[in-house]
Amino acid sequence: MAGYSDDRWEAPQRAARLAAAVKRYKTSEMLRFIFATIAYDPDPDLTPLAVRRLCQALFGRTGSQWLIVEIFGVKGRQHRSDDSTPEAVEKMATRYRHAAGLHWAATLAEIERVKRNYQTQVKASRKGEG
Repeated sequence: MAGYSDDRWEAPQRAARLAAAVKRYKTSEMLRFIFATIAYDPDPDLTPLAVRRLCQALFGRTGSQWLIVEIFGVKGRQHRSDDSTPEAVEKMATRYRHAAGLHWAATLAEIERVKRNYQTQVKASRKGEG
């Protein structure tokens, strides 16, 4: 969200762009958590399906499918990962649920902080115009 600018957009377009930016940020934070923690497990087979299931189990959302496939997909792969079964995902999720909760709380707090700063700047710019 750094460097975001909405100077040339009307209010509805700004709202849509901000909502999309927040969704992308949430997806990136979920994937950052997986890279920083679960990826260091003894050689997990993190396929797009396993990652989507992990995101759902840990964060209550699946994130951007195209981004997950782009990062974790392997072209021409034929076999399914043993780590993508619901049981394997739950086992990994159980191990990392507490840390994921802390990470997610920090992520949501950062979103709220940025939102408050943005709203303050919008109000200040309106006062300057009026």
